[in-house]
Amino acid sequence: MLLHTDARRRITLPPIVGINPGDAIDLEILADGRIMLIPIEPVPKHQLWAWTADAKQTISASLSDPRPSTVVESVEDAAKLAARWSGED
Repeated sequence: MLLHTDARRRITLPPIVGINPGDAIDLEILADGRIMLIPIEPVPKHQLWAWTADAKQTISASLSDPRPSTVVESVEDAAKLAARWSGED
């Protein structure tokens, strides 16, 4: 696909590439001079803690935990579970 820049060095991407106005794009210039445009989904600052290597590992480990989930249906169930977690049972 051949594109031409305008006077301000801008290009217009056709709709078939799937990039819409307002989308965030990462631009990479490769060693051989090629340019890659990579659509990204930015992460809000208050959620960056979840993207650290330690957090990703912890989340991944919790998702692969073979133990069954605990269903809490009442205040009493919650109290029993909290006591078990705190070692009071």
